[in-house]
Amino acid sequence: MLKTRPRHPASHWQSTRRLTLGLLLIWFALTFCVIFFARELSNVSLFGWPLSFYMAAQGLALGYLLIVAVYTWQMKRIDQHQPDREQQ
Repeated sequence: MLKTRPRHPASHWQSTRRLTLGLLLIWFALTFCVIFFARELSNVSLFGWPLSFYMAAQGLALGYLLIVAVYTWQMKRIDQHQPDREQQ
């Protein structure tokens, strides 16, 4: 059985907001950088294709999937530290 530490509900939402804001900033930076630096990235080749094409076709989707996986993993961890409402 997992031990939970009693925490204030406000700290749960503060952790959730901090995680969401951080991942949104990563999402924005990832999307913006690929679009903004597309010309420079097209000079780099990956498996015979320009890196900008690869990032637009596959790389960003994998990056977004990674963001969702990190969010799920971290939210499970945050929720485990929050006691159930029935125990309060």
